Amino acid sequence: MKESTKKILFISSIAIIVIATGLTFYFLSKKPKGKTKKLKNPNPQKILIVGDSQSAIITSDGKPISFTYPNLLRKTFPDKEIDVLAEGGKTTKWMVENLPAQLGKKKYDRVYIYGGGNDTSNSSIKLETTLSNIQKMVDLSNENGADVFVNTGWQIEGEKGRFGNYNIMPKTTYITSREQWIPFVEKRRRLQERIPTEIKNASFISPYDLKQKTNDGIHPTAEGHKLVAKYVADTIA
Repeated sequence: MKESTKKILFISSIAIIVIATGLTFYFLSKKPKGKTKKLKNPNPQKILIVGDSQSAIITSDGKPISFTYPNLLRKTFPDKEIDVLAEGGKTTKWMVENLPAQLGKKKYDRVYIYGGGNDTSNSSIKLETTLSNIQKMVDLSNENGADVFVNTGWQIEGEKGRFGNYNIMPKTTYITSREQWIPFVEKRRRLQERIPTEIKNASFISPYDLKQKTNDGIHPTAEGHKLVAKYVADTIA
């Protein structure tokens, strides 16, 4: 083989390696947005967010909450109508019961369902019940012509971080020692794992990193809500 031919082959090999390495780093660096099905309305103008305290924009006594992610999304997308059906402390049963009336008010292009946290903190509510309620909401929204996204929430860090770390989670009337949170945190983890495999006809926002921005192991801080807003916005824009 001629020396010039050897040089060409050598240079070509190096080029292939460089390109392959670059592509590998590119795909590894891309953040997964979760599983997305084909959208009927890829540019949604009317959006509904269904949830609990994670998504609420008013307190139980009617005072506005400005820092939660739905209001941040309104600022990011001023040309879109973003409604919120969410109250602190509510379970998916409440969401299912109240969703039909909300869907009757407006023809939504997109519905985001972010619930189940309060279900998993209640020992009398089975995961099967929660999953059934989420599926009912997905079906109702689909029947109304909306694309549906199920938000699975924040990554559970446990004792290695802050989200889901029972050491900083609050005591309540029913949870008198922080160790009692442990089975509820595990229940939440199982719900996150089951949602993408058992819920049908929906897209999903995979568990996301809120970089430990929580004070109670459950709710994001104002800075944490900025990250939630970004992850949700990535599925809108």
